Amino acid sequence: MKLKIKKMNNKGFTYLIAVSFLIATLIVVYLSATDYGFQDQQELYKNRIVAMDNFVSDFNQDVHRASYIASFRTLLSLEDYVAVNGEFFNNTEDQFKETFYYGQINRSEAELMNGSSFEDYLSRVNVVAEKIGIHSNVTVTDITLSQSDFWSIDVVITALVNITDNHNIASWSFEKNYSTNVPIYDLRDPLYSTFTFNRVPNTIRKLDVPYLVNGTDTFNLETHINGSYYLESTDAPSFLQRFENNLSPSPYGIESIVNVGLISAQEVGVCEDCIKVDYMYFNGLTDTKLCDVQNINPNTYFVIPLNQNETYEVSNLTFSTGGSCNT
Repeated sequence: MKLKIKKMNNKGFTYLIAVSFLIATLIVVYLSATDYGFQDQQELYKNRIVAMDNFVSDFNQDVHRASYIASFRTLLSLEDYVAVNGEFFNNTEDQFKETFYYGQINRSEAELMNGSSFEDYLSRVNVVAEKIGIHSNVTVTDITLSQSDFWSIDVVITALVNITDNHNIASWSFEKNYSTNVPIYDLRDPLYSTFTFNRVPNTIRKLDVPYLVNGTDTFNLETHINGSYYLESTDAPSFLQRFENNLSPSPYGIESIVNVGLISAQEVGVCEDCIKVDYMYFNGLTDTKLCDVQNINPNTYFVIPLNQNETYEVSNLTFSTGGSCNT
């Protein structure tokens, strides 16, 4: 009787061992599967975060290229409008904002902005984002236009950026200013385009020489005059002010000498008695005049305000002033 019980106990013990091993195996398998699942999930989160971080980094770099293109095309569009319509803007910055963002001038489509407005750019950004499982929402809260030097303009876009993963794994939200600097070289001067009925457009160019007058050598000055090149002048309006025919002096003012012969050749009325500095000439502004400068061909009609003798480096040359300048 005792022997039978012993055998039964041995069988029970063997069964218990087998069951325990099976349970242990299942636990190990479960824990392993759970661990692998956790690792896979962590890897997924990591990849999505890296992808979003790369997207934000790429956007922060690419937005400067897009804003430069939109800014440059906006200026070209504004130039075209002024030249074709023969009218200035009441507020250059407000008009710039509309054209830059929406691609419109006075609510009409600007042809040069087709596909190049900042709104068009943001739409393309959204399409790219959706393809990689990201929802992008960039809200432009402000656009400013200004000048901080003579030969370029500054465009600053203030934007609220919200980037969210479509699975709500991660998100970015921040406000940032994006600054772009656009040179004005080779852009057309709105004053010339408007006042010459677009017959004598003049592009912003600077004569790259170390001096205009060297002793009595006036070759560079004559080149400057005949080519209607621009020089820096704090007595003159800036490039942006010219879109409004705002003649106020600017710390970033530029000016040129009107080539009267070229204007006359295009059958545009000539004011022989006017000062030939562009913004003064086109608006009939008067001042004490300086003319008949030594070694300057009289046919250039070089007549400037007396107080700009140093600007044009003619202080040490002989010249006439006052009423004798009615040439």
